[in-house]
Amino acid sequence: MPKIIAGLFKGLNLSAPKGLLTRPTSAMAREAIFSILGSKTQGARVLDLLAGSGALGFEAVSRGADFALLCDSASSAIRSLNTNLHKIPLSCQERVKILKAAFPKETASLTRFAPFDLVFLDPPYKDREIAENFLLRAQNYNLLSPGALAIWEQEREDLHSIDPEKLKSWKLIDSRAWGRTGAAFFELE
Repeated sequence: MPKIIAGLFKGLNLSAPKGLLTRPTSAMAREAIFSILGSKTQGARVLDLLAGSGALGFEAVSRGADFALLCDSASSAIRSLNTNLHKIPLSCQERVKILKAAFPKETASLTRFAPFDLVFLDPPYKDREIAENFLLRAQNYNLLSPGALAIWEQEREDLHSIDPEKLKSWKLIDSRAWGRTGAAFFELE
């Protein structure tokens, strides 16, 4: 069960969808990701595209993000997200929106909340297509603010298989690994 590491909701236990389809980001990886982001979370508009339990999005709000849109297409994830939303203080619930949607099919529903400064992409490890698709097409839909950051979580062994040339409008600014998890940090040029 994921737990919020720092900020306003520190120590809050989050519910996660049952089964093997959702793999919440480990506390170690989340702590490292947010340490790398530093103050960039403050005041940010966040999109957690494949939210699962919402650990990344809720952590961002806990650490000072102004708004987080938590999206998932799985009903079990939406149930967990709603449960978790009701665990945070009522005064903060208005800063989080949950949306049952899949990118790119339902992009119009995402644009209502754009632009986003920070995007978390945590697809099933062997499903690179969703994250690549987002990075290649998000700009076309006006989903991102200038200089937006995208953090793509994946298996450590796949971390260096990203072809930065393919992602022309994105600059790979960092990549790290913790255990079997890795994350690539991209900045919109």
